This record gives sequence, structure tokens and C-alpha cells, in this order.
Amino acid sequence: MKSVVNRFSSLVFSAAFGVALCLSCSSTPTSDIKVHSAIDAKSNFAAYKSYAWDTNAGVIRDRTGMWTPKDVDTQSEVQFLIDKKLRDRGLTVVQESPDLLVSILIAADVKEVEEMKSKHGDAVAGLDPVGKGALLVELVDFRTGKTIWLGAAEGDVRGSNSVEVAKQRLAYAVDKLFERLPH
Repeated sequence: MKSVVNRFSSLVFSAAFGVALCLSCSSTPTSDIKVHSAIDAKSNFAAYKSYAWDTNAGVIRDRTGMWTPKDVDTQSEVQFLIDKKLRDRGLTVVQESPDLLVSILIAADVKEVEEMKSKHGDAVAGLDPVGKGALLVELVDFRTGKTIWLGAAEGDVRGSNSVEVAKQRLAYAVDKLFERLPH
């Protein structure tokens, strides 16, 4: 299965990647987080009833430790939050033959983002990694392999957040992303 970045065209990726997930504080702990999404207008989201996690899609980790406190398993936290949002919409997680594959991509380290850019070229050329962290959530039609929805959140990266603030920021980003998912 192709990775989340390879599957998505440069045009849609660029449009969607003005998104933000940041674990820092401005005036409120979430005021810097911005979200964007893109949807395949031909898809009928209501027709999807089940999903599975795309185990081939990678999550880029923060080797610097600046993005989240060491006591937070960001991938597990994000998957838990997304699972809840999908279940709230009536979808069921399955092991085989899902309607949707769910992929997440987390970029939090400038060096890792630069490595991703060199690997994937034009698909991520518009990504500005300086001082930013990003979360991408992609929903792919399992039968066709086509992306039906891509949501992205982006924000500033600072290492001064507590575990509570980090989790609050993740929950806020996922909530705002899924507000953009059609019913």
C-alpha cells in the first residue's frame, strides 16, 4: 500500500497542508492551531460503515522532544481520539475488509520534515517546517484506494507544555478536524 503522502496529489496536499497542530501556548493553549481539510466531492461519506488503521502509513516522531512531553504517546493519543470521533459517527473498527483505511502522519521535527521533503518531493514541497508541527489524517476508500478526505492541523512547536496541555491541544486539533468531515 502506498504511503499517505505518495497517494495524495500535490494540489490537494498543498491546499490541505495549511493546517496546524502545535503543542504550545499563545493567548490560550489552542489559539495557534489551525485546521484545513479537502474532500473528494464525489464521495458519499454516509455510505462508509467500517474502518481499519493503515499500518503501512508512518508516523514521524519528534526526536527533539520539543513537540510533546515525554510522558505522552502522541500516536496512541491521536489514534484514541480519532477512534472516538469515527465511532461517534457510527463507524465500526474492523480487522478485515474495511470500507475506509485511516492513516495519520505527524511531523514535529524540522530535520524529519526535511527528510520527508527529500523523500517525497513535490507532494510536500509547500510544507514550511520552521517552528511548526503538523498532523495529517487521511481517509482512503479501501476498495478504490482513493483518498476521500484529508484533514490537517498545524501549530507552533515549543517544549514548555505539560502533559495536560499537550493532550488538550491534541484533542482540540482532532475535534476541529472532524468538525470538517461531512456526515
